[in-house]
Amino acid sequence: ETDTRRIVGISVETRPDWIDEKEVKLFRELGVTKVQVGVQAFDEPILKRIKRGHTLDRVGEATRLLKDSGIKVCYHFMPNLPGSNPDLDLHMAHLMYEDIRFKPDFVKIYPAQVIAGTEMYREWERGEFEPYDDDLLKDVLKNIKKITPPFVRIDRLVRDISKKWVSAGTSATNMRQYIQQEMKQEGWSCKCIRCREAKSRDLVANPELRTLEIETLGGKEVLLTMESRDSTVLSEPGRVEGSILYSLLRLRLPTQAGLPTSRSTLFPELAGAAIIRELHTYGKTVVHDEKQSTKTQHRGLGKLLMAKAEELASSNGYHKIAVISSIGTRDYYRKLGYLREGFYMVKKLD
Repeated sequence: ETDTRRIVGISVETRPDWIDEKEVKLFRELGVTKVQVGVQAFDEPILKRIKRGHTLDRVGEATRLLKDSGIKVCYHFMPNLPGSNPDLDLHMAHLMYEDIRFKPDFVKIYPAQVIAGTEMYREWERGEFEPYDDDLLKDVLKNIKKITPPFVRIDRLVRDISKKWVSAGTSATNMRQYIQQEMKQEGWSCKCIRCREAKSRDLVANPELRTLEIETLGGKEVLLTMESRDSTVLSEPGRVEGSILYSLLRLRLPTQAGLPTSRSTLFPELAGAAIIRELHTYGKTVVHDEKQSTKTQHRGLGKLLMAKAEELASSNGYHKIAVISSIGTRDYYRKLGYLREGFYMVKKLD
Protein backbone atom coordinates (compact mmCIF):
# COMPACT_ATOMS: atom_id res chain seq x y z
CA GLU A 1 0.00 0.00 0.00
CA THR A 2 2.89 2.40 0.64
CA ASP A 3 5.69 1.17 -1.64
CA THR A 4 7.50 3.52 -3.99
CA ARG A 5 5.96 1.66 -6.95
CA ARG A 6 2.45 0.36 -6.42
CA ILE A 7 0.16 -2.00 -8.30
CA VAL A 8 -2.91 -0.03 -9.42
CA GLY A 9 -4.83 -2.91 -11.02
CA ILE A 10 -4.79 -6.63 -11.73
CA SER A 11 -6.43 -8.09 -14.85
CA VAL A 12 -7.15 -11.78 -15.44
CA GLU A 13 -8.72 -13.70 -18.33
CA THR A 14 -11.33 -16.47 -18.10
CA ARG A 15 -14.47 -17.95 -19.67
CA PRO A 16 -18.01 -16.69 -18.99
CA ASP A 17 -19.21 -20.10 -17.80
CA TRP A 18 -16.41 -20.21 -15.22
CA ILE A 19 -17.56 -16.98 -13.55
CA ASP A 20 -19.73 -17.71 -10.53
CA GLU A 21 -19.98 -16.41 -6.96
CA LYS A 22 -17.09 -18.53 -5.74
CA GLU A 23 -14.83 -17.33 -8.55
CA VAL A 24 -15.71 -13.66 -8.06
CA LYS A 25 -14.95 -13.98 -4.36
CA LEU A 26 -11.56 -15.43 -5.27
CA PHE A 27 -10.93 -12.57 -7.72
CA ARG A 28 -11.38 -10.02 -4.94
CA GLU A 29 -9.27 -12.01 -2.47
CA LEU A 30 -6.46 -11.85 -5.04
CA GLY A 31 -6.93 -8.12 -5.67
CA VAL A 32 -8.32 -8.53 -9.20
CA THR A 33 -9.96 -5.34 -10.53
CA LYS A 34 -10.56 -6.26 -14.21
CA VAL A 35 -11.69 -9.50 -15.84
CA GLN A 36 -11.33 -10.29 -19.54
CA VAL A 37 -14.09 -12.63 -20.67
CA GLY A 38 -13.68 -14.91 -23.70
CA VAL A 39 -17.10 -14.47 -25.31
CA GLN A 40 -15.91 -14.76 -28.94
CA ALA A 41 -19.36 -14.49 -30.60
CA PHE A 42 -22.77 -12.99 -29.82
CA ASP A 43 -24.72 -15.55 -31.82
CA GLU A 44 -25.99 -18.86 -30.43
CA PRO A 45 -25.55 -20.89 -33.67
CA ILE A 46 -21.93 -19.73 -34.01
CA LEU A 47 -21.22 -20.53 -30.35
CA LYS A 48 -22.54 -24.05 -30.96
CA ARG A 49 -20.61 -24.48 -34.20
CA ILE A 50 -17.29 -23.53 -32.62
CA LYS A 51 -18.16 -25.67 -29.56
CA ARG A 52 -17.68 -22.77 -27.21
CA GLY A 53 -19.70 -24.45 -24.46
CA HIS A 54 -21.64 -21.45 -23.13
CA THR A 55 -24.74 -19.41 -24.01
CA LEU A 56 -25.32 -15.69 -24.32
CA ASP A 57 -27.48 -15.68 -21.19
CA ARG A 58 -24.49 -17.09 -19.32
CA VAL A 59 -22.39 -14.23 -20.65
CA GLY A 60 -25.01 -11.76 -19.42
CA GLU A 61 -25.18 -13.26 -15.94
CA ALA A 62 -21.38 -13.36 -15.64
CA THR A 63 -21.25 -9.70 -16.69
CA ARG A 64 -23.87 -8.69 -14.11
CA LEU A 65 -22.06 -10.57 -11.36
CA LEU A 66 -18.76 -8.88 -12.20
CA LYS A 67 -20.25 -5.39 -12.45
CA ASP A 68 -22.21 -5.82 -9.21
CA SER A 69 -18.89 -6.65 -7.57
CA GLY A 70 -17.33 -3.48 -9.00
CA ILE A 71 -15.07 -5.36 -11.41
CA LYS A 72 -14.33 -3.88 -14.84
CA VAL A 73 -15.33 -6.09 -17.78
CA CYS A 74 -13.43 -6.65 -21.03
CA TYR A 75 -14.86 -8.88 -23.76
CA HIS A 76 -12.87 -10.78 -26.36
CA PHE A 77 -14.89 -10.62 -29.59
CA MET A 78 -13.94 -12.52 -32.75
CA PRO A 79 -15.33 -11.43 -36.13
CA ASN A 80 -14.79 -13.75 -39.11
CA LEU A 81 -15.50 -16.98 -37.22
CA PRO A 82 -16.85 -20.05 -39.07
CA GLY A 83 -20.54 -19.47 -39.72
CA SER A 84 -20.29 -15.68 -39.68
CA ASN A 85 -20.17 -13.04 -42.41
CA PRO A 86 -19.58 -9.25 -42.46
CA ASP A 87 -23.26 -8.39 -41.87
CA LEU A 88 -23.54 -10.85 -38.99
CA ASP A 89 -20.30 -9.57 -37.46
CA LEU A 90 -21.75 -6.05 -37.42
CA HIS A 91 -25.05 -7.34 -36.01
CA MET A 92 -23.17 -9.09 -33.20
CA ALA A 93 -21.26 -5.88 -32.44
CA HIS A 94 -24.57 -4.00 -32.16
CA LEU A 95 -25.83 -6.67 -29.75
CA MET A 96 -22.64 -6.49 -27.68
CA TYR A 97 -22.86 -2.71 -27.37
CA GLU A 98 -26.65 -2.25 -27.05
CA ASP A 99 -28.16 -5.27 -25.26
CA ILE A 100 -28.48 -4.53 -21.51
CA ARG A 101 -27.02 -7.97 -20.71
CA PHE A 102 -23.67 -7.00 -22.18
CA LYS A 103 -22.25 -3.46 -22.73
CA PRO A 104 -18.59 -4.14 -21.79
CA ASP A 105 -16.24 -1.48 -20.46
CA PHE A 106 -13.45 -2.69 -22.76
CA VAL A 107 -13.27 -4.92 -25.81
CA LYS A 108 -10.46 -6.72 -27.59
CA ILE A 109 -11.47 -7.41 -31.19
CA TYR A 110 -9.59 -10.46 -32.40
CA PRO A 111 -10.58 -11.53 -35.94
CA ALA A 112 -10.29 -15.30 -36.27
CA GLN A 113 -6.94 -16.53 -37.55
CA VAL A 114 -6.31 -20.09 -38.69
CA ILE A 115 -3.60 -21.82 -36.65
CA ALA A 116 -2.18 -25.23 -37.58
CA GLY A 117 -3.31 -28.15 -35.45
CA THR A 118 -6.77 -26.73 -34.68
CA GLU A 119 -10.20 -27.89 -35.81
CA MET A 120 -10.60 -24.59 -37.66
CA TYR A 121 -7.40 -25.43 -39.57
CA ARG A 122 -8.89 -28.74 -40.63
CA GLU A 123 -12.09 -27.01 -41.77
CA TRP A 124 -9.97 -24.55 -43.77
CA GLU A 125 -8.01 -27.42 -45.33
CA ARG A 126 -11.28 -29.07 -46.43
CA GLY A 127 -12.50 -25.78 -47.91
CA GLU A 128 -15.32 -25.45 -45.35
CA PHE A 129 -14.04 -22.11 -43.99
CA GLU A 130 -12.33 -19.22 -45.74
CA PRO A 131 -11.24 -16.14 -43.71
CA TYR A 132 -11.78 -12.61 -45.06
CA ASP A 133 -9.00 -11.02 -47.04
CA ASP A 134 -7.39 -7.94 -45.48
CA ASP A 135 -9.46 -5.41 -47.44
CA LEU A 136 -12.76 -6.99 -46.42
CA LEU A 137 -11.53 -7.38 -42.84
CA LYS A 138 -10.61 -3.69 -42.68
CA ASP A 139 -14.13 -2.77 -43.82
CA VAL A 140 -15.65 -4.99 -41.12
CA LEU A 141 -13.43 -3.54 -38.39
CA LYS A 142 -14.08 0.04 -39.52
CA ASN A 143 -17.84 -0.57 -39.41
CA ILE A 144 -17.52 -1.93 -35.87
CA LYS A 145 -15.45 1.10 -34.83
CA LYS A 146 -18.10 3.41 -36.29
CA ILE A 147 -20.76 2.03 -33.89
CA THR A 148 -18.53 1.70 -30.81
CA PRO A 149 -20.09 3.82 -28.03
CA PRO A 150 -18.10 6.33 -25.96
CA PHE A 151 -18.29 4.19 -22.80
CA VAL A 152 -16.17 1.42 -24.39
CA ARG A 153 -12.41 1.32 -24.84
CA ILE A 154 -11.13 -0.82 -27.72
CA ASP A 155 -8.02 -2.18 -26.04
CA ARG A 156 -6.83 -4.14 -29.06
CA LEU A 157 -7.74 -4.53 -32.70
CA VAL A 158 -6.29 -7.76 -34.19
CA ARG A 159 -4.26 -10.18 -32.12
CA ASP A 160 -0.47 -9.94 -32.22
CA ILE A 161 0.38 -13.48 -33.38
CA SER A 162 3.63 -14.27 -35.17
CA LYS A 163 3.20 -14.69 -38.93
CA LYS A 164 4.85 -18.10 -38.77
CA TRP A 165 1.86 -19.43 -36.83
CA VAL A 166 -0.87 -18.02 -39.09
CA SER A 167 -1.93 -20.34 -41.91
CA ALA A 168 -4.87 -18.18 -43.06
CA GLY A 169 -6.49 -14.94 -42.00
CA THR A 170 -4.74 -11.62 -41.52
CA SER A 171 -1.11 -11.56 -40.44
CA ALA A 172 -1.03 -7.73 -40.34
CA THR A 173 -0.44 -7.11 -36.64
CA ASN A 174 -0.56 -3.32 -37.25
CA MET A 175 -4.02 -3.45 -38.84
CA ARG A 176 -5.17 -0.75 -36.41
CA GLN A 177 -2.60 1.66 -37.84
CA TYR A 178 -3.88 1.11 -41.37
CA ILE A 179 -7.46 1.65 -40.21
CA GLN A 180 -6.53 4.90 -38.44
CA GLN A 181 -4.93 6.19 -41.62
CA GLU A 182 -8.02 5.34 -43.66
CA MET A 183 -10.31 6.93 -41.07
CA LYS A 184 -8.40 10.19 -41.46
CA GLN A 185 -8.56 10.00 -45.26
CA GLU A 186 -12.31 9.27 -45.14
CA GLY A 187 -12.99 12.07 -42.64
CA TRP A 188 -14.64 10.24 -39.75
CA SER A 189 -13.79 9.53 -36.12
CA CYS A 190 -14.14 6.69 -33.64
CA LYS A 191 -15.86 7.50 -30.33
CA CYS A 192 -14.12 4.82 -28.27
CA ILE A 193 -12.20 5.85 -25.16
CA ARG A 194 -8.77 4.93 -26.51
CA CYS A 195 -9.25 7.12 -29.57
CA ARG A 196 -10.07 10.14 -27.37
CA GLU A 197 -7.43 9.80 -24.63
CA ALA A 198 -5.24 12.83 -23.90
CA LYS A 199 -2.04 10.79 -24.27
CA SER A 200 0.89 13.25 -23.95
CA ARG A 201 -1.14 16.45 -24.39
CA ASP A 202 -1.12 19.23 -21.82
CA LEU A 203 -4.22 19.79 -19.74
CA VAL A 204 -6.29 22.71 -21.03
CA ALA A 205 -7.90 25.08 -18.59
CA ASN A 206 -11.33 24.13 -17.26
CA PRO A 207 -12.15 20.87 -19.03
CA GLU A 208 -15.88 20.13 -19.22
CA LEU A 209 -17.61 17.58 -16.96
CA ARG A 210 -19.87 15.28 -19.00
CA THR A 211 -22.33 12.62 -17.85
CA LEU A 212 -23.52 9.57 -19.78
CA GLU A 213 -26.14 7.17 -18.36
CA ILE A 214 -26.04 3.52 -19.45
CA GLU A 215 -28.84 1.01 -18.73
CA THR A 216 -27.48 -2.43 -17.85
CA LEU A 217 -28.68 -5.71 -16.40
CA GLY A 218 -28.94 -5.26 -12.63
CA GLY A 219 -28.56 -1.50 -12.48
CA LYS A 220 -27.70 1.80 -14.11
CA GLU A 221 -24.17 2.87 -14.97
CA VAL A 222 -23.06 6.49 -15.08
CA LEU A 223 -19.92 7.43 -16.99
CA LEU A 224 -18.43 10.72 -15.76
CA THR A 225 -15.72 12.28 -17.92
CA MET A 226 -13.56 15.38 -17.97
CA GLU A 227 -13.14 16.43 -21.60
CA SER A 228 -12.33 19.47 -23.70
CA ARG A 229 -12.87 20.56 -27.27
CA ASP A 230 -9.82 21.59 -29.28
CA SER A 231 -10.14 22.74 -32.88
CA THR A 232 -6.53 21.77 -33.54
CA VAL A 233 -7.37 18.07 -33.30
CA LEU A 234 -10.48 18.04 -35.46
CA SER A 235 -8.55 16.54 -38.35
CA GLU A 236 -6.92 13.79 -36.30
CA PRO A 237 -8.20 10.22 -36.54
CA GLY A 238 -10.21 8.97 -33.60
CA ARG A 239 -11.43 12.34 -32.32
CA VAL A 240 -15.03 13.16 -31.52
CA GLU A 241 -15.68 16.77 -32.54
CA GLY A 242 -12.18 17.61 -31.34
CA SER A 243 -12.84 15.96 -27.97
CA ILE A 244 -9.86 15.18 -25.73
CA LEU A 245 -10.56 12.83 -22.82
CA TYR A 246 -8.56 13.58 -19.68
CA SER A 247 -10.24 11.58 -16.95
CA LEU A 248 -13.18 9.23 -16.38
CA LEU A 249 -15.12 7.51 -13.61
CA ARG A 250 -17.55 4.57 -13.87
CA LEU A 251 -20.30 4.65 -11.25
CA ARG A 252 -22.70 1.72 -10.81
CA LEU A 253 -26.09 2.26 -9.22
CA PRO A 254 -27.29 -1.32 -8.59
CA THR A 255 -31.00 -2.08 -8.58
CA GLN A 256 -31.96 -1.73 -4.94
CA ALA A 257 -35.36 -3.43 -5.10
CA GLY A 258 -35.06 -7.18 -5.50
CA LEU A 259 -31.29 -7.29 -5.36
CA PRO A 260 -29.89 -10.79 -5.82
CA THR A 261 -29.15 -12.20 -2.38
CA SER A 262 -25.74 -13.36 -3.63
CA ARG A 263 -24.47 -9.79 -3.71
CA SER A 264 -24.88 -9.07 -0.02
CA THR A 265 -23.82 -12.63 0.84
CA LEU A 266 -20.62 -12.36 -1.20
CA PHE A 267 -19.63 -8.88 -0.08
CA PRO A 268 -21.62 -7.52 2.89
CA GLU A 269 -19.74 -4.22 2.59
CA LEU A 270 -21.53 -3.61 -0.74
CA ALA A 271 -25.06 -3.97 0.66
CA GLY A 272 -26.93 -0.76 -0.18
CA ALA A 273 -23.87 0.86 -1.75
CA ALA A 274 -23.28 2.61 -5.03
CA ILE A 275 -20.04 1.34 -6.56
CA ILE A 276 -17.21 3.17 -8.29
CA ARG A 277 -15.79 0.60 -10.70
CA GLU A 278 -13.12 2.72 -12.34
CA LEU A 279 -11.32 6.00 -11.82
CA HIS A 280 -8.70 6.79 -14.44
CA THR A 281 -6.80 9.89 -15.50
CA TYR A 282 -5.11 9.59 -18.86
CA GLY A 283 -1.92 11.17 -20.09
CA LYS A 284 1.82 11.00 -19.55
CA THR A 285 2.95 9.43 -16.28
CA VAL A 286 3.99 12.04 -13.71
CA VAL A 287 5.77 11.46 -10.38
CA HIS A 288 3.10 11.35 -7.69
CA ASP A 289 4.31 14.39 -5.69
CA GLU A 290 4.85 16.54 -8.80
CA LYS A 291 2.09 19.15 -8.65
CA GLN A 292 3.47 21.74 -11.09
CA SER A 293 3.33 19.62 -14.25
CA THR A 294 1.32 20.83 -17.24
CA LYS A 295 0.20 17.24 -17.87
CA THR A 296 -3.07 15.69 -16.68
CA GLN A 297 -1.83 13.50 -13.83
CA HIS A 298 -2.23 14.73 -10.21
CA ARG A 299 -4.16 17.87 -11.14
CA GLY A 300 -7.31 17.14 -9.12
CA LEU A 301 -9.46 15.74 -11.93
CA GLY A 302 -10.00 12.46 -10.09
CA LYS A 303 -11.11 14.25 -6.94
CA LEU A 304 -13.64 16.28 -8.91
CA LEU A 305 -15.08 13.12 -10.44
CA MET A 306 -15.20 11.39 -7.04
CA ALA A 307 -17.12 14.31 -5.55
CA LYS A 308 -19.61 14.22 -8.44
CA ALA A 309 -20.04 10.46 -8.06
CA GLU A 310 -20.78 10.84 -4.35
CA GLU A 311 -23.32 13.56 -5.14
CA LEU A 312 -25.05 11.36 -7.73
CA ALA A 313 -25.10 8.35 -5.40
CA SER A 314 -26.63 10.40 -2.60
CA SER A 315 -29.27 11.97 -4.86
CA ASN A 316 -30.23 8.47 -6.04
CA GLY A 317 -30.92 7.31 -2.49
CA TYR A 318 -27.69 5.51 -1.62
CA HIS A 319 -26.33 6.05 1.89
CA LYS A 320 -22.84 4.81 1.17
CA ILE A 321 -20.45 4.41 -1.74
CA ALA A 322 -17.73 1.81 -2.32
CA VAL A 323 -14.64 1.80 -4.55
CA ILE A 324 -13.04 -1.31 -5.99
CA SER A 325 -9.61 -0.08 -4.97
CA SER A 326 -6.45 -1.92 -5.81
CA ILE A 327 -3.97 -2.39 -2.98
CA GLY A 328 -1.75 0.35 -4.38
CA THR A 329 -4.46 3.04 -4.48
CA ARG A 330 -6.03 2.57 -1.02
CA ASP A 331 -4.10 5.52 0.43
CA TYR A 332 -5.49 7.80 -2.29
CA TYR A 333 -9.06 6.98 -1.25
CA ARG A 334 -8.26 7.29 2.47
CA LYS A 335 -7.36 10.93 1.80
CA LEU A 336 -10.88 11.36 0.37
CA GLY A 337 -12.55 10.00 3.52
CA TYR A 338 -12.85 6.33 2.55
CA LEU A 339 -12.16 3.49 4.99
CA ARG A 340 -11.38 -0.11 4.22
CA GLU A 341 -14.24 -2.58 4.64
CA GLY A 342 -13.54 -6.11 3.44
CA PHE A 343 -12.22 -5.93 -0.11
CA TYR A 344 -13.38 -2.35 -0.79
CA MET A 345 -12.85 1.24 0.30
CA VAL A 346 -16.16 2.57 1.63
CA LYS A 347 -17.53 5.99 2.60
CA LYS A 348 -20.80 6.81 4.33
CA LEU A 349 -22.89 9.48 2.55
CA ASP A 350 -24.61 11.80 5.03
